[in-house]
Amino acid sequence: MINSMRKNEIIHEKLLWWSKDNLRDFPWRKTSDPYKIFIAEIMLHRTRASQVEGIYKNFIKKYSDFKSICDACPEKIIDELSGLGLQWRVQLLYQLSCDIEREYNGLIPVDKNELLKLPGIGPYITAAFLCFAYDIPKPLLDTNIVRVIGRIFGLKITDSSRRSKKFENIMRDIIKSGNCKQVSLALIDFAEAICKPKVPLCNICFLNNLCYYYKHFIG
Repeated sequence: MINSMRKNEIIHEKLLWWSKDNLRDFPWRKTSDPYKIFIAEIMLHRTRASQVEGIYKNFIKKYSDFKSICDACPEKIIDELSGLGLQWRVQLLYQLSCDIEREYNGLIPVDKNELLKLPGIGPYITAAFLCFAYDIPKPLLDTNIVRVIGRIFGLKITDSSRRSKKFENIMRDIIKSGNCKQVSLALIDFAEAICKPKVPLCNICFLNNLCYYYKHFIG
């Protein structure tokens, strides 16, 4: 029997292997610019990446930094981002930009506690920004990652699982060997391509030999 520490190491290794040829190609994944990554994470919140892509490209072309957003007419920003839905998020982006420009001279803080002080920025966006912009090992827990962890480890998934210490500690163990960015992107895309919400492709899954769900319900 594989102990939990070794199991997480194997998951880490296999996700890195799978990521070499299977990650999706999005513009915010090709940049190391913290501003562009931060904007992408705001837009991606509760919205599919395919819906964000076109809006993101146009927005980044027009607004190259937080000052350019803050200097723009708020109604124009709202109109340009209307395709994303979630009206509160559009208003939040404008407020965030002005706060970062005023309080941090246009530079996004790297300190976790400072990020959490920003309006509308919670644990997920904070962790995602630090991981994807700086490869700082912060555990990401969105609905898709929670689903993967819950199935592999046989954990009950509830609305509060994204805030569960048990799920967080498993994710922390998976990324602690390094490559937080690559492993986290692999988990996100693995959940989209294989560990799907309704009909997971368990028979072709490279993690099925480690998976509680596969062993008890499929295999």
